[in-house]
Amino acid sequence: MAGAAGELVTTLADLDRFYSALLAGELLPPRRLGEMLDTRTAHGSYGMGLFPVTLPCGTTVWGHGGRISGSYVRTAATVDGRRVLTFRVNTDAVTEPGLESAVLAAEFCPGTT
Repeated sequence: MAGAAGELVTTLADLDRFYSALLAGELLPPRRLGEMLDTRTAHGSYGMGLFPVTLPCGTTVWGHGGRISGSYVRTAATVDGRRVLTFRVNTDAVTEPGLESAVLAAEFCPGTT
């Protein structure tokens, strides 16, 4: 039923550290990280394991999410890995339209409330 969902056992703080190190270039050679950020094949919507979201303020964050029955997790980070946000909610999906985008904008867009 779950497929690959739920196959990662970690903490939210560890996910933050992982994405920070990944995007800061500490885990992969530059060419490989570049491949993860290259969205040309998916027409701008997805790289190799990372997808970009451009927020209303123009900031683009990179990350990934995951879900399994009763749990949804999302990580987003700046392309340099200096700012990272990981959140988890007790649900299968964020059902409030625009809520996830509002949470990301509150973190990554200065002056957003």
